[in-house]
Amino acid sequence: MRKHNIENLAALEQFVIEEKEFFNQNKCYAFKGEMGAGKTTLIQLLLKKLGIVDLQGSPTYAIVNQYTNESTQQEYFHLDCYRIKNDYEAFDLGLEELFNEKKTIFIEWPEKVVKFLPEETIWISIYNETDNTRTIDLDYEYGS
Repeated sequence: MRKHNIENLAALEQFVIEEKEFFNQNKCYAFKGEMGAGKTTLIQLLLKKLGIVDLQGSPTYAIVNQYTNESTQQEYFHLDCYRIKNDYEAFDLGLEELFNEKKTIFIEWPEKVVKFLPEETIWISIYNETDNTRTIDLDYEYGS
């Protein structure tokens, strides 16, 4: 596991540049953190660095936003599972099928759908240290 101390938005952007290749794999990346920790901001910065031009914002209501890098045709999915109430709802949305497709998936509130996550899910924890600083833990070994 690697820890990154993020003191401001510029440091978060630098983190994304340094770790871009880590996040550019056909894997499921599960982002854990309390409300307001910066999960959406981090994922949107990642998507920009991965070549996505037209970001749709947080998928809080849509649950899933799908993106394609036009030059590489690489697909990315950004999920926000905060509003999912139970396993039946997750199943009805087709999340199990999506996770089995081996696509690059960035998921917020993964604990709501942990039953469906691939075994090799990579966990990223974001902790609020102060109003302006965060700690990001990357779990290279998989698992929560």
